[in-house]
Amino acid sequence: MNIKSWALVAGLGCTVLAAAQAGPLDPLVGKKVPPFTMKDTAGHKVTDKSLRGKVVLLDFWATWCGPCKLASPAMQELHKKYAKQGLVVIGANTGDGGSVTAAPTYAKQHHYTYMFTTANDGYATKLNITGIPAFVIVDRKGVVRRVQMGYAPVLAYQFEDVVKQLLKEKA
Repeated sequence: MNIKSWALVAGLGCTVLAAAQAGPLDPLVGKKVPPFTMKDTAGHKVTDKSLRGKVVLLDFWATWCGPCKLASPAMQELHKKYAKQGLVVIGANTGDGGSVTAAPTYAKQHHYTYMFTTANDGYATKLNITGIPAFVIVDRKGVVRRVQMGYAPVLAYQFEDVVKQLLKEKA
């Protein structure tokens, strides 16, 4: 078995294990996303209300988090493939001590073009995020449809399946 196959098997195992356990984000599924106001790296406000009508993938991450950085290329790919259809990917920086420079520096270094927001520690706490990376996928009506704590490469395919389905649904 090659390394890629082992990674896939390990990722599937992690996903099955995660699915079998109730997570701290599970109560969000099926409910309106809790209200938020974030600032993007240019200082513009982004709110839950301003994103209505869009499918939103919130990726809570930090610059020091290895699995978070592993997920970033998948977030970029989803952004590239589906932004024109109504997907908004937000790299919601948390755990970097409220830094307003960590996210823009990281995005620029890696040539990421999806939206990054800064200083989201308070909102992460409000959502009961106890570990990162953490992902919250919200439909066009503002309802949380999928949550995930942790990352394995196989999740990129699962997120894409969810996004494609949600993009087909009307607001």
